[in-house]
Amino acid sequence: MENGFYYPTRWLGNLVTRLGGDTREVYCRGTWSDLRLSEKCLSFFTETAWQPPVTLLKLIQKCYPSVSFYFEAEGDDWDTYLTNDAEGKYFSSRYIVDCEPDMEYFDTIEEASNYLSACIGKPVAATWQSLNEATDEWNDEHPDTDWAINVKQIEVVSNDDL
Repeated sequence: MENGFYYPTRWLGNLVTRLGGDTREVYCRGTWSDLRLSEKCLSFFTETAWQPPVTLLKLIQKCYPSVSFYFEAEGDDWDTYLTNDAEGKYFSSRYIVDCEPDMEYFDTIEEASNYLSACIGKPVAATWQSLNEATDEWNDEHPDTDWAINVKQIEVVSNDDL
């Protein structure tokens, strides 16, 4: 479908159209890539602007009601980190520590705390408040660096909340 995007064949709107949806009603600003099919799992990666493609996921669910879908959405620009994988079967990470030069993902707050402690050079308690206070303090004490340390928590949401 003509759309003027750099990757016209990977535009999410093509998927919306193939599923019988309307690109004016289903948020499809972005692309898909890395399509993989294994025994009972179809996976792909999307890159979107401003928000996760929730209406697209709902359209897929509507077209294929027997299919379960799991996702993780990250958006620094919209400061949103979500997953619907409550059991951690496909997306087990719940914390992100962005400490130059790496962004690391952790399943537990204890793992995130240990990593952050190593980054800043002092112990950090394994609580969300302590992680935030430690990064704020480190960033305040190092205003001349070209980067800041950040921590993010991946929120578990239900499909009904989307």
